[in-house]
Amino acid sequence: MRALPLLLVIGAASEARADLRLDEVLRQVVEQSPDQAIARAQIAIAEADVRTASMWPNPGFVLRGQRTSPAFSAAIQLRLPIFGQRGAQLRAAARTVDQTRAEASAIIWHLRHEARVAYYAAVRAEEEVVIALEIEALTNRVAAMAEERFDVGTGTRLEKEQAALLHVRAQQDVSDRRAVTSTSRQELARLLGVSSDTLGALTDGLAEFGSTPPHDELDHEVRTRHPELKALTIEREAARLRADAGRADRRPIPSVELGLDLLDPGGCGGTERCVSPRGALSFNLPIFNLNRGPISRAEAEARLAEKKAMAVAVRIDAALRTAYTRLDAAMVRARFFDTEYEPAAVRVEQMAREGFRSGRTGILPLIEAERAVLEARLGHVNALFAVQVARADLEEAGGVPLPTP
Repeated sequence: MRALPLLLVIGAASEARADLRLDEVLRQVVEQSPDQAIARAQIAIAEADVRTASMWPNPGFVLRGQRTSPAFSAAIQLRLPIFGQRGAQLRAAARTVDQTRAEASAIIWHLRHEARVAYYAAVRAEEEVVIALEIEALTNRVAAMAEERFDVGTGTRLEKEQAALLHVRAQQDVSDRRAVTSTSRQELARLLGVSSDTLGALTDGLAEFGSTPPHDELDHEVRTRHPELKALTIEREAARLRADAGRADRRPIPSVELGLDLLDPGGCGGTERCVSPRGALSFNLPIFNLNRGPISRAEAEARLAEKKAMAVAVRIDAALRTAYTRLDAAMVRARFFDTEYEPAAVRVEQMAREGFRSGRTGILPLIEAERAVLEARLGHVNALFAVQVARADLEEAGGVPLPTP
């Protein structure tokens, strides 16, 4: 749509930069955006918990001196979680890493939706600037005709002032829409983590979109591939493994102590002091604390994840149906503006302008006709934008990347 005027609006500085297509925006938001960096940074925290779970307890060192025998003793104490405790903690920590990765993927998946909408919001704003410039040029010609008619005595001062006022309003509309374009590009740049000055021309138009999979196909894919559902499935499994780790902690953990005692002569059976080795094996007794709190919490978290998954599945199913309905309605509306309303409005405006030029009609029919042209063109652009937003919603709900132009 109007590709050449659109590039002229962006300006010579942006023409020198590389064009920016939607697929490149989606790649950048997944790989380089600040929000995805925050999401992925959580993975390192979970991986640190795996290293923590894999560590053996530090040994203890005891020194003791007293007046009675033994006068001095030294010992090393070591706890040995060898009855499944360490393995259970490792499995729970490793699954928590998987959960964090899946949650990061879900966040990044939502970023794709934001990037799609932001890209086409900027494209829409630029299209509206092009339309506003065309309307401004049109009102300028009308103002010139009204002034010429007034000068030769076939027109009124009221028509001249009305036409001039309409032109001034069109000039202000161009300024307003350029400001909207600037803010839209800034929002797109924010998502990408770059300066808006570095963005090139947005080359994928509103009327360009790829194929859309049928509802049955996407509904089948969503249950196995949607990032949010996958994250909740792993979250439930991680909670169950934490409950298993809590139950493993109920088992006694042996502690080994190896030491040396410095004994008095009487304890050695001789006349000099001697050193005697000493060993001990002890267990904690899980009598008062059966670790019920952590186990109950992990089991509750597993149930919560299961309920969340059910709720998300219902929400996604509704979002999928809604997106298809909106997409169909937006495409019908876009075809209406493209094939019927906008061409008719342009024809009426041309007839009204010719009637005003020849003196057969006044300026009010022409003003109404020009307003109808503006509304028709803006309506067409907004309908195409609604198609793109519906496709973004469809991709987000379906969990499957849709083709880019």
